[in-house]
Amino acid sequence: MCLHELSLVDNTMEAIGSPKKYQRLRKWIIRIIIGYFVYMFCQFAVRVYLASIFSEKNINFVFICKVYLLYYGEFVLVSSALIWGIILGLVYL
Repeated sequence: MCLHELSLVDNTMEAIGSPKKYQRLRKWIIRIIIGYFVYMFCQFAVRVYLASIFSEKNINFVFICKVYLLYYGEFVLVSSALIWGIILGLVYL
């Protein structure tokens, strides 16, 4: 009986155009992930540039790969934390 009542409330809220809570959460999740990828790319570009200045080497594919491997752990840890936060946010909504 309770699930039927919740379904009616959801249908009523959807009919009047109010977004559901999980839909708003999904939009925020997408914004956070895109924002982090933009931030990560900018940080990576700055680190490649600074590494090329301090080491006085030309920027080539191997050099970029070495800098990426140097900072790979940081990027992966933050990405992992974001993904787990999203999963927990969806589970305990």
